[in-house]
Amino acid sequence: MRFTCAKADLIQAVGTVARAASKMQKTILECILFTCDDGVVTLRATDIAISIKTEMTAQVEEKGKAAIPSKVLHEMISRFPESDVTFESIGENAVKISCMNAQVDLQQMNADEFPSFPEIDRKTQIKIQQKLLKSMINQTIFAVAVMEEKPILTGLLFDIGKDSLTVVALDGYRMAVRKETVISDVSESCVIPSRTMREVSRIISDTEENIKFCVSGNMALFEANNTQIYTRLLEGDFVNYRNLLPKECATNIRVETEMLRDSIERASILARETNNVIKFIIEDKVLEVTSNSEMGKLDEKIPVISEGNNLKIAFNSKYVLDVLKAVDENEVDMRFNTAVSPCVVRNEGSDKFEYLILPVQMRD
Repeated sequence: MRFTCAKADLIQAVGTVARAASKMQKTILECILFTCDDGVVTLRATDIAISIKTEMTAQVEEKGKAAIPSKVLHEMISRFPESDVTFESIGENAVKISCMNAQVDLQQMNADEFPSFPEIDRKTQIKIQQKLLKSMINQTIFAVAVMEEKPILTGLLFDIGKDSLTVVALDGYRMAVRKETVISDVSESCVIPSRTMREVSRIISDTEENIKFCVSGNMALFEANNTQIYTRLLEGDFVNYRNLLPKECATNIRVETEMLRDSIERASILARETNNVIKFIIEDKVLEVTSNSEMGKLDEKIPVISEGNNLKIAFNSKYVLDVLKAVDENEVDMRFNTAVSPCVVRNEGSDKFEYLILPVQMRD
């Protein structure tokens, strides 16, 4: 194997696949597999749960393949001069990598032991703009469960309908629901690990170009920008999220997103000593945000458009801030029923997003 490529292309390709490589050293799964063909070098990495494959253009002088440990390779090429980089196999056990006056011989493992990637049936595919999928991921993934008592909740639900995609995350304290129009002729649902979706969000670009997505058995595949991401699906039954969203509300307010976010950020400074608890008091077209601790007291009044009953309710400030930082609307509607029932945050006149936040018990 011998090829030459631009350092920038190499850094991008290695960085794309390296995060799928296993952290276990001295195993083939810690390696990136390089495969050289006419004018193209394909890079693969996997830890079995997630597998990533990408391509880069190169001047290939000798076809072949090599499995090189990911971590040391990434660290080494990052410190090379800004110039072309040449890879050349030295027998069966090493690869010479050179860039201007820099040169290193790295040990390689047996490329034939590198596991093959899953076979995916691509007959039915969903297509969505990359920037929309990135938005859907970033506006929901903060609500996935961190603890693994219920593994199914550590992933994102992809609920695929006729020309629609709904992404859902919940952790028992809040729920995020995000919906968009897609190109699809299938109806199915699956739960994808949050780790995979973070990688998808990192790799795809903020453009209107489509990303392709398909499900086959217990696997899913994302394809975009000469890159393929394979992932195992989480097993189990996801919560029926539609039943969790209240159909009616007793109190409804519309508030400026940035004004409320800034107020809660100030309140959360004092709330650190009280388990992040802040209070909302809704009365006479005013939302009063309060926080009280040994450090001091905050009391701010925000003008709102309101309908319905007056209400006093408390929340974990972090959960409300996560929602307000995720939405990209100037105003949001907040819907309440009682001091012990969940609040729903949404965009007026649209089901593009809906967030459900459970309140906390108030202590006077």
